[in-house]
Amino acid sequence: MRPVDDLTLVYHRPSGMTHVVSPAVVAILDLLHEQTLDIGEVCGALAQHHDLDGEGDDIARVVGARLDEMAAMDIIDRIT
Repeated sequence: MRPVDDLTLVYHRPSGMTHVVSPAVVAILDLLHEQTLDIGEVCGALAQHHDLDGEGDDIARVVGARLDEMAAMDIIDRIT
């Protein structure tokens, strides 16, 4: 991962592709780096480390969307 201004570049070695990701994706990747978490645990951990006041139930929707995007880019594995 390499920060560039407000975004971050993530190089995916297996595919050889570089993805441009938002700060939200970086925060989620940081959480998932060494542990497996479900969406509720990701939301809880983000709430502990980031100001999410006023987000309400939207945070679960946003985190879910970011997880779907990361799975589509093949930079995380979704476990069902």
